[in-house]
Amino acid sequence: MNSGYRCLSMMAVALIALSCASAKAQDDDVIKIDTSIVTLNVSVTAKGGHLPAFKASDFIVKDQGNPVKPEFFDAQGPISIVFVVDISASMKSNWGSLKEGLKTFLMSAREGSDYSLIAFNGQARLIVFSGNADVLWQSFNNLKPSGATALYDGLLLGLKTLEHVPQRHAALVLLSDGEDNSSRAGLAQVEEEVAAHRTTIYPVGITTEQWDPDWDYPGRRLLKKLAVATGGKALFPTATANKICDVLDSINKDLRNQYSFSYYAPEKTPGWRRVQIELVQPLPQVKLRYQERYLLR
Repeated sequence: MNSGYRCLSMMAVALIALSCASAKAQDDDVIKIDTSIVTLNVSVTAKGGHLPAFKASDFIVKDQGNPVKPEFFDAQGPISIVFVVDISASMKSNWGSLKEGLKTFLMSAREGSDYSLIAFNGQARLIVFSGNADVLWQSFNNLKPSGATALYDGLLLGLKTLEHVPQRHAALVLLSDGEDNSSRAGLAQVEEEVAAHRTTIYPVGITTEQWDPDWDYPGRRLLKKLAVATGGKALFPTATANKICDVLDSINKDLRNQYSFSYYAPEKTPGWRRVQIELVQPLPQVKLRYQERYLLR
């Protein structure tokens, strides 16, 4: 190696090292900002459906009873959905309907939105990150159900994935037919992470028969609890392609019409915080759905 080439190589190494150090410093800065910023999505609905015409000035936002000024406000926009899908053996009887329902939904997906896929049976794994509808379908179509059900592990991986999706209008959609029976994580850990991530969750409990609202069991109670705690909705469609597609369409519409607020937490001390969002001019029969309690770390 001649001396000129050696010098160029040494300069390249030095530049790479400086770039890495700069990138690390930038990443550290982003992490510091993210820990103090609170982002919440709000659905505003009435009997006629979503109400999409509000401005930031139409809302009052309070954190621990103290009014806060949103640093960012957005109405509608492209979406990021992280699908967390149960591929355990118990899904075999409903697998065909789930595939057809998801395929129909993805065929009508809008440009600009992105989709990630977490699959779980005895363990959870990331299959697709932030791909388009075609990429998600190609990967999903190759999956086959088998094994146990690590639902909690799947949820935790889904929450972690949501930290990196590009869109502000983002949510986790859980598709499962049963309860956890093999996760390494416990329910308490899941509940804490859900509160800390401030992410809207839409649990979809796939059933073989029409859901009776008076009939309940621990798995279903968990799904409803996750939805209420995050401002999402728990849905229990019968295992037909049309019903599953209808449910996914309703989630898509709800997510696209959410209002997104970001503000700096007035108190930086770690702990639980309560949020209150209301309209300046309250309207009859109008409901606001959002995560009312979050955990600041």
